[in-house]
Amino acid sequence: MNEQAELVRFGEAFRRARERDGVSVADLAAKTGIDAQQINALEAGRLDPGFDVMCALADGIGIRLSALIPDAWV
Repeated sequence: MNEQAELVRFGEAFRRARERDGVSVADLAAKTGIDAQQINALEAGRLDPGFDVMCALADGIGIRLSALIPDAWV
């Protein structure tokens, strides 16, 4: 799997988890301090979030980061 496909997979997994927990992008942005446009870009697979951002977003929706990381990244 290439890097772009992995970013898309991560973004889709994150979006599903966020929506499942009923957290809006605006609420998550306010809670984490991460810009809503960045969150949207991450969910679309257009942004490589970096470890700190991934941790903050996972914390923001109350899930373990390991639940979102594609197997190919470990």
